[in-house]
Amino acid sequence: MKKTLLAALMSTTLLFSACSMGASEDGSGSASGDASGKVKVGVILKTLSSEYWQYVAAGVKQAEKDLDVTVSLQGPASETAYDEQNSMLETMLADNSIQAMVVSPLQPDSVVSVLGDTEKPIVFVDTDADFEKKVSYVGTGNEAAAKAGGEYAAEVAGSGAKAVWIGGVQGNTTSDEREAGFTAGLESGGVTVTVKQYGEGLGDKAASIMENVLTSSPDVSVVVTNNDDMAAGAARSVQAAGKDMTIVGFDGIKAGVQNVIDGTVTATVAQDPFNMGYKSVEAAVKAAKGETVESFIDTGSTVITKENAEEYLTKLNDQLAGS
Repeated sequence: MKKTLLAALMSTTLLFSACSMGASEDGSGSASGDASGKVKVGVILKTLSSEYWQYVAAGVKQAEKDLDVTVSLQGPASETAYDEQNSMLETMLADNSIQAMVVSPLQPDSVVSVLGDTEKPIVFVDTDADFEKKVSYVGTGNEAAAKAGGEYAAEVAGSGAKAVWIGGVQGNTTSDEREAGFTAGLESGGVTVTVKQYGEGLGDKAASIMENVLTSSPDVSVVVTNNDDMAAGAARSVQAAGKDMTIVGFDGIKAGVQNVIDGTVTATVAQDPFNMGYKSVEAAVKAAKGETVESFIDTGSTVITKENAEEYLTKLNDQLAGS
């Protein structure tokens, strides 16, 4: 009888120990990767439905292949689908097979609230967020990139010229950083920014702003903008007025680069969204393995002009074709 009781107690103890090893301290289970044992990374972008984010997604997929990991890639229907992104985030946080996450927050404060006290390593891409436990931010040094664009615009226009800045949303961190960079670059070449307007990132709104500027400030000869769509919008109004102006955009999407080739705009400051996607997954994998990751990974930028636009457009086409 004593032997039987002892055997039962030992069996129960072993069973309890096995169960304990398979679960985390909060009972939710530990992240374990995919079924094949590969590291699994969750990626939630701002959307998958625009050209810019297709480049980021292409970089994510290339990293998945090169690093031999598994990636769960998602994105809401648009860059205003805040609730949809938060819902995706909640679902991914609850998935114990995902060992690290990459997020490009639509609303940083809201995303930080959803992340809460998660123990999963979090990497932000393209847009940073004030999350105390984040591993890294992967993206463009916006101010430095815009400064290079401003310097080029000043070189083309010449000292003494006057410029208009057409920003995105005033108070938005990214737009403000680009405004500071463009302004510094222009001023270093003797160009003064005399007009500042904000077009919410919309080409049509930039066209309307530029039409008014041409009437109220006819001495302006330089236009710098927060993105390529607004550069194109401003260019439409400039062309309609029969004027010749130095126009520089930002992002370096295919349409923006094509506008440089066609002579519609003078230049665009190209980010490297493909590299953002690649480097963010690379950082997440390192974090999942407990390796050291830099807190900021600058993916660089390039000023695209007539001289290098054809080559850069070929690069963009190759990146999308490879995905």
